[in-house]
Amino acid sequence: MPTLTELSRALGRALRPEGDAQPPDRPLTGVHVSELTDPTPYLEGGELLLTTGAALTGDAAQARLYAARLTERGVAAVGLGLGPVHRRVPPALADACARTGLPLLVVPDRTPFLLVARTYWGLLAEAGQEELNAALGAHRDLVRAAAGPSPVPAVVRSLAHAVAGWAAQLTPQGRLVEVWPRDRRPTARLIAGELGRLRAAGPHASATLPIDGDDVVVQPLSRQGRLTGFVAIGCPPPMRARDRQLVLAACSLLALQDEHRRRGMAGARAGRDAVARLLLLGHPAAARDLAADLGLPGPPTRLRVAAVAGAGTAGPELLDAVETALPRDRRHVLAAVGPDEVWTLVPAGDVPAVQACVTEFVAGAGAGGRAVVSPELAVRDLAGHLPGLRAALARTGAGSVRDLARENGPGTAPALEPLLAYTRSDLVGAVVAYLRHRGQWEAAARELAVHRNTLRHRIATAARVLGADLDDPDVASATWLRLRERGLA
Repeated sequence: MPTLTELSRALGRALRPEGDAQPPDRPLTGVHVSELTDPTPYLEGGELLLTTGAALTGDAAQARLYAARLTERGVAAVGLGLGPVHRRVPPALADACARTGLPLLVVPDRTPFLLVARTYWGLLAEAGQEELNAALGAHRDLVRAAAGPSPVPAVVRSLAHAVAGWAAQLTPQGRLVEVWPRDRRPTARLIAGELGRLRAAGPHASATLPIDGDDVVVQPLSRQGRLTGFVAIGCPPPMRARDRQLVLAACSLLALQDEHRRRGMAGARAGRDAVARLLLLGHPAAARDLAADLGLPGPPTRLRVAAVAGAGTAGPELLDAVETALPRDRRHVLAAVGPDEVWTLVPAGDVPAVQACVTEFVAGAGAGGRAVVSPELAVRDLAGHLPGLRAALARTGAGSVRDLARENGPGTAPALEPLLAYTRSDLVGAVVAYLRHRGQWEAAARELAVHRNTLRHRIATAARVLGADLDDPDVASATWLRLRERGLA
């Protein structure tokens, strides 16, 4: 938008300031001609008002009222055309404009007002062309960034440069994924407190808000009607219309890139899904063979299971978060994704990062989200523990994440669900008899009317299913009390 300074400079002597003052660098919304003593009903503010002063008598009170009205309306400046009515600027008008801070300019005799208007519209057309060229260049930069090898950081950086401010991408819960410039992280983090309202409003809700002196626009990222994150930009006010358009373009490019990435990853994830299912079903040898055929690393001999219920169609989003949280060389996550569940198999060392992602996911999954994380288990024993883990997951409260390893730590009673879910033999009866007779094999076997070796096998199976050492006195006593509480002993 042209400014008063630019218009005066373009017209030269045809539009000069009264006196020695230089015209302020105010943006002009238009050029308007009026001879009314009160033209404000026909003005919106920001205009250069041209007049010959036909209605101005030179009275000081009239001039003060005239200038006050225009100033209150937000008129950018007054241009007085000399010649037809006033041969020079009336002192009363000059004094009134100076008192109210209203810039007063002079249009010399025989200078058409049309020349001023045409010059303004010419400057506006040039500014519009420059704005269009800048917008097209910014869109081209965004497209190039999205097509590069690291699209998210590149798009965020390009967006920040385009709006002459900062830009960020956030998860649905408000965790920063990327921000540029880096030193604007504290400002971007302030958005997290505003995202709860947007999440409640749905996957298409956006917001404009002031943060740290910046105008900030937050736009959602969504996929198949589900919120997958947010893109935010901030810049000194006032924010331009093209900046709002740029953030919409960035959202579209990131969503398109995400869809392409998902399609490219679908085959690899399907292979890892099959390996995970074989392990969960108790076929570790077949799982290792399949992993080798697919060029995947072999499953570890021991791992932990993170089971999430209430995932709905968001299983891929959870896997995205998990893979992003892990080091690049350990992102081949084995996971079985069901209609409403995700079973992730991870080495013990990766559990803290995975558990943090699961906790964040459950917090944003609504009323149905819940999860359990198993103790460290031998791969060959996963199938035996699966019923117990399913039972523990079913008993977990909505919005909760249970770490069964902590619940079943040294000296504590293990959760009984895996034992109760075991159906191949009476493990509960075997454990009760074993604990009642304080580990005496002969007495316990006699009570159960089974051979001593049969009892040994059942106790070994129970210890494996429970993930606990029943010969530890602390564990044995705590387990006995838990069995008594359940009416099983």
